Amino acid sequence: MYVARVMRAAVPVVCVLGFHSALAQTPATSPPAWSARAVVESAWLHYPSVLEARAAAAQAEAAVQATAISNGPVVGVAGQFDRATDNATLGLSFASPLPSISGTVPASDYRLGASTFTSATGAYFAWEVADFGRRSDELHFTQSLARAAGERTELTRLQVGAHAADLFLSLLAAQERERVAGADVARWQTMAHIIHTLVEQQLRPGADGSRVDAELAAARIRQAEAERDRAGLQAALVEATGSGAPAPELVAPPPAPRSEPAAAGTVVHPEIAAQQATIAASRFHISAVEKGALPRTFVQASFYGRGSGVLAAGKFGTGWSGLGPDTAGNWAVGAGFDFSFTRMRVVRAQTAAARADLAQQQARLVRISGALTASQAQAEADLRAAETIADQAPIELTAARAGESQARVRYQAGLSGVVDLANAEQLLAQAEADAALAGLKLWRSRLEMAFARGDLTPWLDEAGH
Repeated sequence: MYVARVMRAAVPVVCVLGFHSALAQTPATSPPAWSARAVVESAWLHYPSVLEARAAAAQAEAAVQATAISNGPVVGVAGQFDRATDNATLGLSFASPLPSISGTVPASDYRLGASTFTSATGAYFAWEVADFGRRSDELHFTQSLARAAGERTELTRLQVGAHAADLFLSLLAAQERERVAGADVARWQTMAHIIHTLVEQQLRPGADGSRVDAELAAARIRQAEAERDRAGLQAALVEATGSGAPAPELVAPPPAPRSEPAAAGTVVHPEIAAQQATIAASRFHISAVEKGALPRTFVQASFYGRGSGVLAAGKFGTGWSGLGPDTAGNWAVGAGFDFSFTRMRVVRAQTAAARADLAQQQARLVRISGALTASQAQAEADLRAAETIADQAPIELTAARAGESQARVRYQAGLSGVVDLANAEQLLAQAEADAALAGLKLWRSRLEMAFARGDLTPWLDEAGH
Protein backbone atom coordinates (compact mmCIF):
# COMPACT_ATOMS: atom_id res chain seq x y z
CA MET A 1 0.00 0.00 0.00
CA TYR A 2 1.50 3.29 -1.13
CA VAL A 3 0.58 5.38 1.92
CA ALA A 4 1.78 2.84 4.44
CA ARG A 5 4.97 2.25 2.46
CA VAL A 6 5.80 5.95 2.27
CA MET A 7 4.98 6.45 5.93
CA ARG A 8 7.38 3.65 6.81
CA ALA A 9 10.10 4.62 4.31
CA ALA A 10 10.04 8.38 4.87
CA VAL A 11 11.73 8.12 8.26
CA PRO A 12 13.95 5.18 9.36
CA VAL A 13 12.99 3.42 12.58
CA VAL A 14 15.91 3.04 14.96
CA CYS A 15 15.58 0.45 17.71
CA VAL A 16 17.47 1.45 20.86
CA LEU A 17 19.04 -1.37 22.86
CA GLY A 18 18.74 -1.41 26.61
CA PHE A 19 15.49 0.53 26.61
CA HIS A 20 14.14 -1.23 29.69
CA SER A 21 17.14 -0.06 31.74
CA ALA A 22 16.55 3.50 30.53
CA LEU A 23 12.92 3.30 31.64
CA ALA A 24 14.05 2.11 35.04
CA GLN A 25 15.94 5.38 35.53
CA THR A 26 12.88 7.62 35.07
CA PRO A 27 13.18 10.70 37.28
CA ALA A 28 10.85 11.23 40.19
CA THR A 29 8.88 13.88 38.31
CA SER A 30 7.23 12.17 35.35
CA PRO A 31 7.14 14.12 32.11
CA PRO A 32 3.73 15.21 30.84
CA ALA A 33 1.82 12.59 28.89
CA TRP A 34 1.98 12.67 25.10
CA SER A 35 -1.10 13.25 23.02
CA ALA A 36 -1.17 12.67 19.28
CA ARG A 37 -0.70 16.40 18.66
CA ALA A 38 2.24 16.61 21.07
CA VAL A 39 3.95 13.70 19.32
CA VAL A 40 3.50 15.17 15.84
CA GLU A 41 4.51 18.69 16.83
CA SER A 42 7.64 17.37 18.56
CA ALA A 43 8.57 15.52 15.38
CA TRP A 44 8.02 18.66 13.31
CA LEU A 45 10.19 20.67 15.66
CA HIS A 46 13.09 18.30 16.26
CA TYR A 47 13.37 15.62 13.59
CA PRO A 48 16.56 16.08 11.49
CA SER A 49 14.96 15.58 8.07
CA VAL A 50 12.56 18.48 8.77
CA LEU A 51 15.50 20.67 9.79
CA GLU A 52 17.35 19.64 6.62
CA ALA A 53 14.35 20.48 4.45
CA ARG A 54 13.98 23.90 6.09
CA ALA A 55 17.68 24.62 5.51
CA ALA A 56 17.32 23.58 1.85
CA ALA A 57 14.33 25.93 1.47
CA ALA A 58 16.30 28.79 3.04
CA GLN A 59 19.19 28.06 0.68
CA ALA A 60 16.85 28.19 -2.31
CA GLU A 61 15.42 31.54 -1.14
CA ALA A 62 18.96 32.91 -0.80
CA ALA A 63 19.68 31.76 -4.38
CA VAL A 64 16.71 33.83 -5.54
CA GLN A 65 18.16 36.92 -3.88
CA ALA A 66 21.59 36.23 -5.36
CA THR A 67 20.12 35.87 -8.87
CA ALA A 68 18.08 39.06 -8.54
CA ILE A 69 21.16 41.01 -7.47
CA SER A 70 23.43 39.52 -10.14
CA ASN A 71 20.90 40.47 -12.84
CA GLY A 72 21.40 44.16 -12.04
CA PRO A 73 24.27 46.47 -13.04
CA VAL A 74 27.78 45.69 -11.88
CA VAL A 75 29.02 48.66 -9.84
CA GLY A 76 32.12 48.78 -7.67
CA VAL A 77 35.45 50.30 -6.80
CA ALA A 78 38.90 48.84 -7.20
CA GLY A 79 42.51 49.70 -6.61
CA GLN A 80 45.96 48.31 -7.28
CA PHE A 81 49.40 49.22 -6.02
CA ASP A 82 52.54 47.80 -7.64
CA ARG A 83 56.27 48.15 -7.97
CA ALA A 84 57.75 47.10 -11.29
CA THR A 85 60.14 48.03 -14.05
CA ASP A 86 59.13 50.77 -16.46
CA ASN A 87 58.96 48.69 -19.65
CA ALA A 88 55.33 48.84 -20.90
CA THR A 89 53.26 49.12 -24.08
CA LEU A 90 50.80 51.77 -25.16
CA GLY A 91 47.13 50.89 -25.24
CA LEU A 92 43.73 50.74 -23.56
CA SER A 93 41.62 47.66 -22.83
CA PHE A 94 38.74 46.80 -20.52
CA ALA A 95 40.60 44.23 -18.46
CA SER A 96 38.27 43.68 -15.50
CA PRO A 97 37.54 45.51 -13.39
CA LEU A 98 39.53 48.65 -14.44
CA PRO A 99 40.88 49.49 -17.84
CA SER A 100 44.61 49.98 -17.97
CA ILE A 101 46.66 52.55 -19.92
CA SER A 102 50.40 52.98 -19.96
CA GLY A 103 53.05 54.61 -22.08
CA THR A 104 56.08 53.22 -23.84
CA VAL A 105 59.65 53.52 -22.68
CA PRO A 106 62.38 53.52 -25.32
CA ALA A 107 64.23 50.25 -25.34
CA SER A 108 67.60 52.01 -25.19
CA ASP A 109 66.66 53.53 -21.85
CA TYR A 110 65.27 50.31 -20.36
CA ARG A 111 67.17 49.01 -17.35
CA LEU A 112 66.26 45.64 -15.81
CA GLY A 113 67.33 46.71 -12.36
CA ALA A 114 65.35 49.97 -12.32
CA SER A 115 61.85 49.93 -10.83
CA THR A 116 59.30 52.25 -9.31
CA PHE A 117 55.81 52.36 -7.82
CA THR A 118 52.57 52.58 -9.81
CA SER A 119 48.97 52.76 -8.62
CA ALA A 120 45.39 52.96 -9.86
CA THR A 121 42.07 53.44 -8.06
CA GLY A 122 38.63 54.15 -9.40
CA ALA A 123 35.01 53.11 -9.90
CA TYR A 124 33.48 50.97 -12.63
CA PHE A 125 30.06 50.23 -14.06
CA ALA A 126 28.81 47.52 -16.44
CA TRP A 127 25.30 46.63 -17.62
CA GLU A 128 23.89 44.22 -20.14
CA VAL A 129 21.32 46.47 -21.75
CA ALA A 130 19.58 43.83 -23.91
CA ASP A 131 19.12 40.22 -22.84
CA PHE A 132 15.80 39.37 -24.59
CA GLY A 133 14.30 38.21 -21.29
CA ARG A 134 17.06 35.73 -20.40
CA ARG A 135 17.78 37.17 -16.97
CA SER A 136 14.06 37.35 -16.14
CA ASP A 137 13.73 33.66 -17.01
CA GLU A 138 16.74 32.86 -14.85
CA LEU A 139 15.11 34.70 -11.93
CA HIS A 140 11.81 32.87 -12.45
CA PHE A 141 13.77 29.62 -12.64
CA THR A 142 15.32 30.15 -9.20
CA GLN A 143 11.97 31.33 -7.79
CA SER A 144 10.30 28.13 -9.00
CA LEU A 145 13.07 26.08 -7.44
CA ALA A 146 12.51 27.94 -4.18
CA ARG A 147 8.78 27.15 -4.34
CA ALA A 148 9.60 23.50 -4.99
CA ALA A 149 11.96 23.48 -1.99
CA GLY A 150 9.24 25.01 0.18
CA GLU A 151 6.73 22.38 -0.94
CA ARG A 152 9.27 19.63 -0.27
CA THR A 153 9.59 21.00 3.23
CA GLU A 154 5.83 20.62 3.61
CA LEU A 155 6.05 17.11 2.15
CA THR A 156 8.77 16.21 4.64
CA ARG A 157 6.67 17.60 7.49
CA LEU A 158 3.72 15.54 6.24
CA GLN A 159 5.80 12.35 6.08
CA VAL A 160 7.52 12.91 9.41
CA GLY A 161 4.26 13.85 11.15
CA ALA A 162 2.38 10.88 9.69
CA HIS A 163 5.19 8.55 10.67
CA ALA A 164 5.21 9.87 14.24
CA ALA A 165 1.40 9.62 14.44
CA ASP A 166 1.51 6.08 13.07
CA LEU A 167 4.08 5.10 15.72
CA PHE A 168 1.91 6.76 18.37
CA LEU A 169 -1.05 4.57 17.35
CA SER A 170 1.21 1.52 17.01
CA LEU A 171 2.54 1.98 20.53
CA LEU A 172 -0.99 2.32 21.90
CA ALA A 173 -1.91 -0.88 20.05
CA ALA A 174 1.18 -2.64 21.42
CA GLN A 175 0.23 -1.62 24.94
CA GLU A 176 -3.25 -3.05 24.38
CA ARG A 177 -1.82 -6.29 23.00
CA GLU A 178 0.47 -6.55 26.02
CA ARG A 179 -2.51 -6.04 28.33
CA VAL A 180 -4.55 -8.67 26.50
CA ALA A 181 -1.60 -11.08 26.57
CA GLY A 182 -1.24 -10.56 30.32
CA ALA A 183 -4.93 -11.28 30.86
CA ASP A 184 -4.60 -14.42 28.74
CA VAL A 185 -1.67 -15.62 30.84
CA ALA A 186 -3.65 -14.98 34.04
CA ARG A 187 -6.58 -17.04 32.76
CA TRP A 188 -4.38 -19.94 31.75
CA GLN A 189 -2.62 -19.85 35.11
CA THR A 190 -6.02 -20.21 36.78
CA MET A 191 -7.00 -22.99 34.41
CA ALA A 192 -3.67 -24.75 34.97
CA HIS A 193 -4.27 -24.78 38.71
CA ILE A 194 -7.79 -26.20 38.25
CA ILE A 195 -6.81 -28.81 35.68
CA HIS A 196 -3.75 -30.06 37.58
CA THR A 197 -5.92 -30.41 40.68
CA LEU A 198 -8.40 -32.50 38.69
CA VAL A 199 -5.59 -34.58 37.22
CA GLU A 200 -4.10 -35.21 40.65
CA GLN A 201 -7.53 -36.37 41.82
CA GLN A 202 -7.64 -38.61 38.73
CA LEU A 203 -10.79 -36.86 37.58
CA ARG A 204 -9.08 -35.86 34.33
CA PRO A 205 -6.44 -37.64 32.22
CA GLY A 206 -2.81 -36.57 32.42
CA ALA A 207 -2.95 -35.36 28.82
CA ASP A 208 -5.13 -32.49 30.00
CA GLY A 209 -2.34 -31.36 32.29
CA SER A 210 0.16 -31.48 29.44
CA ARG A 211 -2.18 -29.50 27.19
CA VAL A 212 -2.78 -26.76 29.74
CA ASP A 213 0.97 -26.49 30.40
CA ALA A 214 1.57 -26.06 26.65
CA GLU A 215 -1.16 -23.45 26.39
CA LEU A 216 0.23 -21.56 29.39
CA ALA A 217 3.74 -21.60 27.93
CA ALA A 218 2.41 -20.36 24.58
CA ALA A 219 0.52 -17.54 26.33
CA ARG A 220 3.70 -16.52 28.17
CA ILE A 221 5.59 -16.49 24.86
CA ARG A 222 2.95 -14.21 23.34
CA GLN A 223 3.21 -11.97 26.41
CA ALA A 224 7.01 -11.77 26.06
CA GLU A 225 6.67 -10.93 22.36
CA ALA A 226 4.10 -8.25 23.17
CA GLU A 227 6.47 -6.72 25.74
CA ARG A 228 9.30 -6.77 23.20
CA ASP A 229 7.14 -5.10 20.54
CA ARG A 230 6.00 -2.42 22.99
CA ALA A 231 9.58 -1.63 24.06
CA GLY A 232 10.77 -1.42 20.45
CA LEU A 233 7.94 0.90 19.51
CA GLN A 234 8.66 3.10 22.51
CA ALA A 235 12.24 3.49 21.32
CA ALA A 236 11.07 4.12 17.75
CA LEU A 237 8.64 6.81 18.92
CA VAL A 238 11.37 8.58 20.89
CA GLU A 239 13.58 8.53 17.78
CA ALA A 240 10.77 9.75 15.52
CA THR A 241 9.94 12.72 17.75
CA GLY A 242 13.58 13.70 18.24
CA SER A 243 12.92 14.23 21.95
CA GLY A 244 15.89 12.16 23.11
CA ALA A 245 14.08 11.14 26.32
CA PRO A 246 12.13 7.98 27.20
CA ALA A 247 8.55 8.10 25.98
CA PRO A 248 6.14 9.17 28.74
CA GLU A 249 2.61 7.85 29.09
CA LEU A 250 0.41 8.27 26.05
CA VAL A 251 -2.99 9.91 25.99
CA ALA A 252 -5.29 7.74 23.90
CA PRO A 253 -7.44 9.65 21.41
CA PRO A 254 -11.19 9.84 22.01
CA PRO A 255 -13.54 7.46 20.18
CA ALA A 256 -13.15 8.02 16.46
CA PRO A 257 -16.08 9.75 14.75
CA ARG A 258 -17.97 7.78 12.11
CA SER A 259 -18.39 10.76 9.80
CA GLU A 260 -16.36 11.16 6.63
CA PRO A 261 -12.87 12.48 7.52
CA ALA A 262 -12.66 16.22 7.04
CA ALA A 263 -11.03 17.21 3.77
CA ALA A 264 -8.27 19.79 3.53
CA GLY A 265 -10.34 22.11 1.36
CA THR A 266 -8.52 23.21 -1.78
CA VAL A 267 -5.09 22.29 -0.41
CA VAL A 268 -2.93 20.63 -3.06
CA HIS A 269 -0.92 17.66 -1.87
CA PRO A 270 2.62 18.98 -1.23
CA GLU A 271 4.17 16.23 -3.35
CA ILE A 272 2.04 17.35 -6.30
CA ALA A 273 2.76 21.03 -5.60
CA ALA A 274 6.51 20.39 -5.38
CA GLN A 275 6.50 18.54 -8.69
CA GLN A 276 4.43 21.25 -10.37
CA ALA A 277 6.94 23.88 -9.19
CA THR A 278 9.79 21.72 -10.51
CA ILE A 279 8.08 21.52 -13.91
CA ALA A 280 7.66 25.31 -13.93
CA ALA A 281 11.36 25.66 -13.14
CA SER A 282 12.21 23.33 -16.04
CA ARG A 283 10.16 25.46 -18.45
CA PHE A 284 11.88 28.67 -17.35
CA HIS A 285 15.24 26.92 -17.62
CA ILE A 286 14.51 25.93 -21.23
CA SER A 287 13.54 29.52 -22.07
CA ALA A 288 16.67 30.95 -20.43
CA VAL A 289 18.95 28.45 -22.16
CA GLU A 290 17.40 29.13 -25.58
CA LYS A 291 17.89 32.88 -25.15
CA GLY A 292 21.53 32.32 -24.25
CA ALA A 293 22.30 31.96 -27.97
CA LEU A 294 21.02 35.47 -28.78
CA PRO A 295 23.41 38.45 -29.12
CA ARG A 296 24.45 40.29 -25.98
CA THR A 297 24.94 44.04 -25.75
CA PHE A 298 26.82 45.77 -22.95
CA VAL A 299 27.60 49.31 -21.82
CA GLN A 300 30.46 49.97 -19.44
CA ALA A 301 32.27 52.89 -17.93
CA SER A 302 35.14 53.59 -15.59
CA PHE A 303 36.49 56.67 -13.82
CA TYR A 304 39.86 56.26 -12.20
CA GLY A 305 43.15 57.86 -11.32
CA ARG A 306 46.67 56.62 -12.08
CA GLY A 307 49.90 57.15 -10.26
CA SER A 308 53.40 56.46 -11.56
CA GLY A 309 56.93 56.97 -10.33
CA VAL A 310 58.19 57.13 -13.93
CA LEU A 311 58.92 60.80 -14.60
CA ALA A 312 60.24 60.31 -18.12
CA ALA A 313 61.92 57.64 -20.14
CA GLY A 314 64.49 56.10 -17.87
CA LYS A 315 63.85 58.62 -15.04
CA PHE A 316 62.17 57.68 -11.75
CA GLY A 317 60.77 59.54 -8.80
CA THR A 318 62.18 58.98 -5.34
CA GLY A 319 60.71 57.50 -2.16
CA TRP A 320 57.03 56.58 -2.35
CA SER A 321 56.44 58.42 -5.58
CA GLY A 322 53.73 56.69 -7.63
CA LEU A 323 51.79 55.11 -4.76
CA GLY A 324 49.18 57.87 -4.87
CA PRO A 325 46.84 57.89 -7.93
CA ASP A 326 47.53 61.58 -8.60
CA THR A 327 49.62 61.48 -11.74
CA ALA A 328 46.70 61.42 -14.17
CA GLY A 329 42.91 61.17 -14.09
CA ASN A 330 41.22 58.92 -16.61
CA TRP A 331 37.80 57.97 -17.77
CA ALA A 332 36.48 55.48 -20.27
CA VAL A 333 33.05 54.59 -21.61
CA GLY A 334 32.16 51.97 -24.15
CA ALA A 335 29.63 49.61 -25.60
CA GLY A 336 30.13 45.96 -26.43
CA PHE A 337 28.50 43.42 -28.70
CA ASP A 338 28.92 39.67 -28.37
CA PHE A 339 27.56 36.86 -30.54
CA SER A 340 29.20 33.45 -30.49
CA PHE A 341 28.54 30.79 -33.11
CA THR A 342 30.09 28.22 -30.81
CA ARG A 343 27.81 29.23 -27.97
CA MET A 344 24.83 28.85 -30.31
CA ARG A 345 25.75 25.23 -30.99
CA VAL A 346 26.29 24.56 -27.29
CA VAL A 347 22.90 26.12 -26.49
CA ARG A 348 21.17 23.74 -28.90
CA ALA A 349 22.58 20.75 -27.04
CA GLN A 350 21.73 22.29 -23.66
CA THR A 351 18.17 22.98 -24.83
CA ALA A 352 17.72 19.35 -25.88
CA ALA A 353 18.90 18.21 -22.46
CA ALA A 354 16.58 20.69 -20.73
CA ARG A 355 13.59 19.50 -22.77
CA ALA A 356 14.37 15.90 -21.88
CA ASP A 357 14.46 16.88 -18.22
CA LEU A 358 11.06 18.57 -18.60
CA ALA A 359 9.58 15.40 -20.12
CA GLN A 360 11.00 13.40 -17.23
CA GLN A 361 9.48 15.75 -14.65
CA GLN A 362 6.09 15.68 -16.39
CA ALA A 363 6.10 11.87 -16.43
CA ARG A 364 6.99 11.89 -12.73
CA LEU A 365 4.00 14.15 -12.02
CA VAL A 366 1.69 11.65 -13.76
CA ARG A 367 3.17 8.81 -11.71
CA ILE A 368 2.81 10.73 -8.42
CA SER A 369 -0.77 11.69 -9.22
CA GLY A 370 -1.69 8.10 -9.99
CA ALA A 371 -0.04 6.79 -6.83
CA LEU A 372 -1.82 9.34 -4.65
CA THR A 373 -5.17 8.58 -6.27
CA ALA A 374 -4.64 4.88 -5.59
CA SER A 375 -3.59 5.58 -2.02
CA GLN A 376 -6.76 7.60 -1.39
CA ALA A 377 -8.88 4.73 -2.73
CA GLN A 378 -7.01 2.25 -0.52
CA ALA A 379 -7.41 4.51 2.51
CA GLU A 380 -11.15 4.72 1.89
CA ALA A 381 -11.36 0.92 1.68
CA ASP A 382 -9.34 0.58 4.89
CA LEU A 383 -11.67 3.04 6.60
CA ARG A 384 -14.79 1.09 5.59
CA ALA A 385 -13.20 -2.14 6.83
CA ALA A 386 -12.18 -0.49 10.12
CA GLU A 387 -15.72 0.74 10.66
CA THR A 388 -17.07 -2.77 10.14
CA ILE A 389 -14.51 -4.15 12.59
CA ALA A 390 -15.47 -1.52 15.15
CA ASP A 391 -19.13 -2.51 14.79
CA GLN A 392 -18.52 -6.25 15.07
CA ALA A 393 -15.77 -6.32 17.73
CA PRO A 394 -18.13 -5.71 20.72
CA ILE A 395 -20.44 -8.48 19.46
CA GLU A 396 -17.49 -10.84 19.08
CA LEU A 397 -16.22 -10.02 22.58
CA THR A 398 -19.58 -10.51 24.27
CA ALA A 399 -20.11 -13.87 22.57
CA ALA A 400 -16.54 -15.01 23.26
CA ARG A 401 -16.84 -14.21 26.98
CA ALA A 402 -20.10 -16.13 27.22
CA GLY A 403 -18.60 -19.05 25.33
CA GLU A 404 -15.48 -19.13 27.51
CA SER A 405 -17.54 -19.06 30.69
CA GLN A 406 -19.76 -21.89 29.46
CA ALA A 407 -16.77 -23.93 28.28
CA ARG A 408 -15.10 -23.60 31.67
CA VAL A 409 -18.26 -24.74 33.49
CA ARG A 410 -18.76 -27.65 31.10
CA TYR A 411 -15.15 -28.73 31.48
CA GLN A 412 -15.27 -28.64 35.28
CA ALA A 413 -18.51 -30.63 35.14
CA GLY A 414 -16.89 -33.22 32.90
CA LEU A 415 -19.21 -32.49 29.99
CA SER A 416 -16.43 -31.44 27.54
CA GLY A 417 -12.74 -31.96 26.97
CA VAL A 418 -9.74 -29.71 27.27
CA VAL A 419 -9.71 -29.03 23.51
CA ASP A 420 -13.07 -27.27 23.70
CA LEU A 421 -11.83 -25.24 26.65
CA ALA A 422 -8.61 -24.28 24.83
CA ASN A 423 -10.57 -23.23 21.75
CA ALA A 424 -12.85 -21.05 23.87
CA GLU A 425 -9.89 -19.42 25.62
CA GLN A 426 -8.14 -18.71 22.32
CA LEU A 427 -11.31 -17.23 20.86
CA LEU A 428 -11.70 -14.99 23.89
CA ALA A 429 -8.09 -13.77 23.63
CA GLN A 430 -8.60 -12.94 19.96
CA ALA A 431 -11.91 -11.19 20.68
CA GLU A 432 -10.29 -9.09 23.42
CA ALA A 433 -7.50 -8.08 21.04
CA ASP A 434 -9.96 -7.19 18.28
CA ALA A 435 -12.07 -5.10 20.65
CA ALA A 436 -9.03 -3.34 22.10
CA LEU A 437 -7.61 -2.45 18.68
CA ALA A 438 -10.82 -1.63 16.80
CA GLY A 439 -10.83 2.04 17.77
CA LEU A 440 -7.13 2.44 16.96
CA LYS A 441 -7.67 0.87 13.54
CA LEU A 442 -10.29 3.53 12.89
CA TRP A 443 -7.84 6.26 13.82
CA ARG A 444 -5.12 4.72 11.65
CA SER A 445 -7.47 4.57 8.66
CA ARG A 446 -8.42 8.21 9.15
CA LEU A 447 -4.70 9.02 9.39
CA GLU A 448 -4.15 7.30 6.04
CA MET A 449 -6.92 9.43 4.55
CA ALA A 450 -5.33 12.63 5.89
CA PHE A 451 -1.90 11.58 4.60
CA ALA A 452 -3.24 10.74 1.15
CA ARG A 453 -4.96 14.13 0.99
CA GLY A 454 -1.77 15.90 2.04
CA ASP A 455 -2.81 17.62 5.27
CA LEU A 456 -2.70 16.24 8.83
CA THR A 457 -4.48 19.24 10.36
CA PRO A 458 -8.02 17.76 10.25
CA TRP A 459 -6.79 14.52 11.81
CA LEU A 460 -4.91 16.35 14.57
CA ASP A 461 -8.00 18.44 15.30
CA GLU A 462 -9.99 15.23 15.82
CA ALA A 463 -7.41 13.08 17.63
CA GLY A 464 -4.76 15.41 18.95
CA HIS A 465 -6.52 16.88 22.06
